[in-house]
Amino acid sequence: MRLCIAHGGDIGEPSGGTDRVSAIAAGLSAQGIDVSLVVPTPSSPPPDRLGPVDCIYVDAPDSSVARAAMIARTAARRARADDAMLQLEHSTLAGVGSLLGVDGYVLDMHDLGHSRFDHVDTPFAPVLKRGVKRLERRAISEADHVVAVSDLMVDQIRQFADVPPNSVSVVPNGYFPETVDRFRDISNVSGRVVFLGTLHPKVDVDTLVAIARLPAVSEMVVVGDGARHERLEQAAASSDSLRTTGRLPDDAAFELVASAEAVVNPQTVSAIQRSSSPVKLYYYAALGKPMIVTPGPSIVTELVRQSAAVTARSRRHFVKRVESVLDDTSLAGRLSENAQQAAETFAWSDRISSFESIYRSHREVQK
Repeated sequence: MRLCIAHGGDIGEPSGGTDRVSAIAAGLSAQGIDVSLVVPTPSSPPPDRLGPVDCIYVDAPDSSVARAAMIARTAARRARADDAMLQLEHSTLAGVGSLLGVDGYVLDMHDLGHSRFDHVDTPFAPVLKRGVKRLERRAISEADHVVAVSDLMVDQIRQFADVPPNSVSVVPNGYFPETVDRFRDISNVSGRVVFLGTLHPKVDVDTLVAIARLPAVSEMVVVGDGARHERLEQAAASSDSLRTTGRLPDDAAFELVASAEAVVNPQTVSAIQRSSSPVKLYYYAALGKPMIVTPGPSIVTELVRQSAAVTARSRRHFVKRVESVLDDTSLAGRLSENAQQAAETFAWSDRISSFESIYRSHREVQK
């Protein structure tokens, strides 16, 4: 079997999205599938795990639409030449590709992109949302099969577009055990709370600021970059206990997470938040960190069911939950132990088996 994957993001920049793409490509290659990956020329060296994968770098323009068009066209040509299955990452890339006549692809949906514009402060947001919404509906309608990251996303897809019952599958995100194994024995720093991840507009940064004000918190460390980073930097300038690091290499980032007494993921509840599969939660669990998170995503429901995380919806309750976990060592210990047990089923190697089954079933249908 041959597979050509197209992704419009920078594979050299670590993120939940690029981790998913590199995990799929490298994992399937290790299973004996001939995988090629079409991506823009990366800004930094790609992950070592992509060594066995035939990476095709495209000098794509800065314009997101033009870049998507070039990536989709290049991948479609490569798939035809190799008689390979074509997989497009993200519904916006697939939507642009479908306008160019690309079809017969598997669509791997990381999120429903048009929902992002509900959290963007610009007068153009409604127009952009309508345009992206049309692209995404077209991407889903033209796909031979859709892979979603959560059951809640499947529900949203079915409400959003007309898809046959057997043409949608779920493969959540995961984590790489080798990334965090060496950090498991790091001692906790008293009162340290950590947030790790991209500072999307859906991240409730005011809750992070409020956590830093707790007497029990010695340091609220925010690791990551993104749209809300400037707001946090401004708050950190007048706070002794709020620290922003920006994006860090994996070693430095996970060392900070491993040293935390508690980790958090405060979010603004929305459709895109509920349907997500936050990668940070899989790493939090793998490191056995007591988690305080906003409810909504399927993975949060699963963690709560296993008593591996506590949730809070409002800012006031979220901050009180953090305070409770820091003050109650017995509660923190139970959350930590249960999180590590839950993480045993979250590794990317388990997810890859699901992808392989989807491809082989799809190939049989095509025959």
